[in-house]
Order: sequence, then C-alpha cells, then structure tokens
Amino acid sequence: MLHTINPISDVPRAQLDPITTLSEKLSVFALALSRPLRHETIALCCDHQQRGVGIFAFDSKLKLTQIIERIIGAAISIDSATKICLLSSRQGAGRDTTDASQFFMAKNRCQDAGLELTDWFLVAHGETCILQ
Repeated sequence: MLHTINPISDVPRAQLDPITTLSEKLSVFALALSRPLRHETIALCCDHQQRGVGIFAFDSKLKLTQIIERIIGAAISIDSATKICLLSSRQGAGRDTTDASQFFMAKNRCQDAGLELTDWFLVAHGETCILQ
C-alpha cells in the first residue's frame, strides 16, 4: 500500500482541497491508518465539493454492515458531510467473499441517510483493493 501513496506533502488539506483521485484518498487514509495493521475501519467524510470535513476511525472486527450505522451516525453529525469514503484494514486475511454484498448493503444504508458512499478500500498484509 505504501508504494501507491503520494508523499506526505501531497496530502489534500482539510476543508480546502478536493479529494478526487484514488491516490489522494489513500494519502489521507495513510495518515490515519494504524500500524501495524489491525482490524479497523476509517471513514473519510467529504462535502459536496469533495473536500475533507471529518475523519473517524472505528476499531472493530465486525463486518461493514454491522458498523455502518455507527459510521452514518458520526457522518451526519457533520453538517456539510455529503459523501463518505471508507478504508478497512484487516490483520492477515485480505478480501472476503461477502465484501461485494457488504458494500452494496452499506451503500444503500448511506443513501437512505442522505449520504453517498463512494469507495471502500480494503487493506491487508500484501494486498490493497477497492470496491466501488
């Protein structure tokens, strides 16, 4: 994962710079990601112009659909948040067979709450993938 992230000087500034590319999103997540990797999900909240307005970390082994209500609750507490991008890290195992359905259900829950879930990155030892 570290090879795909721009240097720290290229990280978009909160509430100023739009976060539009996958590289920009990964660079923001790299600042919040725990090392060594452990089970956690990080939510990046953006406004309608795709500027970062909040970031939350959830320490949990639970599946995305089991913690999405907590993520939505944190995001809607920010008045200007309209979009969410997620990164989940896992110790050991990478992609799971239920990830695509988990993302689809979480995306629907966010839409019901008036938020757009744009991306979900999965990070494990030796693997980084994205569900859109």
